[in-house]
Amino acid sequence: MPKSSTAAPSAPAAAADGELPSIPLDVLRGRADWLARAAREACRQHRRCGELSERGDLDPLELNGALDLAALADQQLAQAAEAYAKAGAKLSPDGDERGWWHQANALWLAAREHVRRHSLGDRLSKRIGVEHTADRLTELHVEFALEASAMLSLQQAADAYCKARPAAL
Repeated sequence: MPKSSTAAPSAPAAAADGELPSIPLDVLRGRADWLARAAREACRQHRRCGELSERGDLDPLELNGALDLAALADQQLAQAAEAYAKAGAKLSPDGDERGWWHQANALWLAAREHVRRHSLGDRLSKRIGVEHTADRLTELHVEFALEASAMLSLQQAADAYCKARPAAL
């Protein structure tokens, strides 16, 4: 079998002055694609949890398993968002590349907001378990509404990115 004439891209080495190395555009595009897939999966898992929780005859073990999968999808989303941020820190594409890049940046912002809102909601719901005041429950309701809004924004940003870059799926 003949050897390939192109070498596999290696990870960029860190710069001596501590700055982020230059990231090739194809690495950034790959990270953006990963972010889009992770966002769509997180949205799907949360939607699935919502549908399961509406069932009255559901085994609690099944719901707990679905919640674990949603938490895992959120962790993957957070990792993808961090990887995209690191790759895009020093890169600004031009020309035809700007379309998907703008959508990827919007997706990154929506992913960060979703992860932040979800963690705030989790912390607040754990705290509410001890304090059942009306003010605390109102605060929890508002936080869950903001979390739902962040989820909707994430879904819309992922859809917009996938429309700008269909090859991501």
